[in-house]
Amino acid sequence: MKVKTLFQLVIVISAYHAISAQTLATQFGDIQGELNGSIYQFLGIPFAKPPVGALRWKAPENPAVWAATINTIDFAPVCPQKSFDQGSDTGTVMGNEDCLYLNVWTPGIGPGDRPVLVFIHGGGNQQGGASEENAGTQMYFGKNMSDRGDAVIVTIQYRLGPLGYLVHPGLEPENSGNVSGNYAVLDQILALSWVQNNIGNFGGDPAKVMIFGESAGGVNVGNLLTTPLAAGLFQRACIESAVPVINSYEDSQDKGIQYVDSFITTGTATDKISYMRTLSSDALVENETSPVSGGAVGMNWQPVVDNVVFNDFPEQVFQSGNFNNVPLIIGSNSEEMSISVPPTVYPAMVTALINTAVPSGLQAQANLLYPPGSTTTEARASYIGILTDAQFTATTRRIAQCISLNQEEPVWRYFFTYKHSIPALAAFGSYHGMELFYVFNNWENATLGSGALFSASDAFVQDAMLDYWINFATTGDPNGSGLTDWPQYQAGNDCYLEIDATPDGDQCGLRTAQSDLWDAAIGYVSCTSSLGVAETTISNAFIFPNPGQTLLNIEIQEGRPVQSILIYNLVGQLVKDVAGAKAIDPIDVSGLQAGNYIIRIISGEGISNHKFVKE
Repeated sequence: MKVKTLFQLVIVISAYHAISAQTLATQFGDIQGELNGSIYQFLGIPFAKPPVGALRWKAPENPAVWAATINTIDFAPVCPQKSFDQGSDTGTVMGNEDCLYLNVWTPGIGPGDRPVLVFIHGGGNQQGGASEENAGTQMYFGKNMSDRGDAVIVTIQYRLGPLGYLVHPGLEPENSGNVSGNYAVLDQILALSWVQNNIGNFGGDPAKVMIFGESAGGVNVGNLLTTPLAAGLFQRACIESAVPVINSYEDSQDKGIQYVDSFITTGTATDKISYMRTLSSDALVENETSPVSGGAVGMNWQPVVDNVVFNDFPEQVFQSGNFNNVPLIIGSNSEEMSISVPPTVYPAMVTALINTAVPSGLQAQANLLYPPGSTTTEARASYIGILTDAQFTATTRRIAQCISLNQEEPVWRYFFTYKHSIPALAAFGSYHGMELFYVFNNWENATLGSGALFSASDAFVQDAMLDYWINFATTGDPNGSGLTDWPQYQAGNDCYLEIDATPDGDQCGLRTAQSDLWDAAIGYVSCTSSLGVAETTISNAFIFPNPGQTLLNIEIQEGRPVQSILIYNLVGQLVKDVAGAKAIDPIDVSGLQAGNYIIRIISGEGISNHKFVKE
């Protein structure tokens, strides 16, 4: 009798598994996932050959076709890394080089027109993974987002640290362009190609693909906007708490040489790389340092301008207008570095930080904007403000302005200011990465956010963020019924949406004085608009002094008369028209506000556009 009961139980379990399992075809072979509630879940789908052995430091290749159905019910290992918690300098070596896999959650399989949201994880491009856990939950788990948004959610992995970005002379002969590096970027591009070729079988629309990422994942999203190799692979983009970052080839090569020489100093460059391929992946990452230290964000490993994947630095590409023009969401959080700064900050530490980070002529202004205070609480707030605004608020404005000025597609800026409803957590403010709990609708599953601790305001924020992100993925506009209106970003007014339990859609000018301070601190010159510029070069035309304060001189071919000289601000508004001017006549610009302008010179010879900085 017991045997029969056991046998019946086995039959029931087998039948349940058959019902819950789901087989689906991809271009490389069949995969079998499973139902998680009403969502089909496929975890650990290979999109590339394992980059091991001779394929270490090579461009990724499509996986070999498989005959037998493979199970995709478990996350793949993370890529090799030394993992650090925010605010900690102690790391743990983990991961496996066989890590190029992606995960898919979908409400339905077969042909469909659902939006597809592809997430690129963060971690300084040296740590993290698609299965990352935080506060007792898998932060990027896509089930809730897929279910509640009726969308296809994809999370991807890519090579990290030295395995993803090493530039070295010994690797250059292996490539037709005689360059190295950018392997991680090519991983991301291959994953997006997989999405284009396969997502239709998962109920997704390959013409509604949105890429989004936070921190280094946001860096990667921004970088993908600038590479022609990613053209057509996505139709929307979202950058959370990041801006694009690409290093020079020479600097990265110097770093790569030093890195390899820390393991071997004898032999040719090629000999050294051969030796490096014999080392374990653990050995390659065990000496890595944290990408965040004391609230300062660093990127130990970066993509490079190699004239194959990237042809120039991001702002130069955006300025040209020749990039992947798609609707963009970009934003940051109000206390990005609150978890990473020292727990106790004294007023003298704020003063020291200002004296280190701000030129002497701007330090008085910095002390007004970030007063050292008289208590450790006041000092810590200013310390967090400095590190947040310098590294996130101001840099986000720069990229939002530059892209909005150089594409017709809309840009939308947000500022996440919501604080957890739990008092102990609310003290940290809106910290780096916090918004992801709400985007993915997973705060309710977190150890500290679940059950009775999950408040009505938590539910409101996650519902709103889900709707904004899904709407944007679907149409390129985050707005929709029942949502606070999100104003489109314009460089001239810097309007944005504050994301909170009581969102405000009527705000413009986000921490303007603070952002202006950090622009001035680095001598930043804003982008100008390349839209609608029909530029014909006028020989020997130039303006001086530039920068200037009161009088502007323009010289064209021995004082030849021009039809007009037009001065525009960066949002295309005409602010001064000097009709019939002679090139030798000084132009009074004393009435213009300090900032950047475009001077258009029109003569019988043509039209010439020039950037002018008013001090």
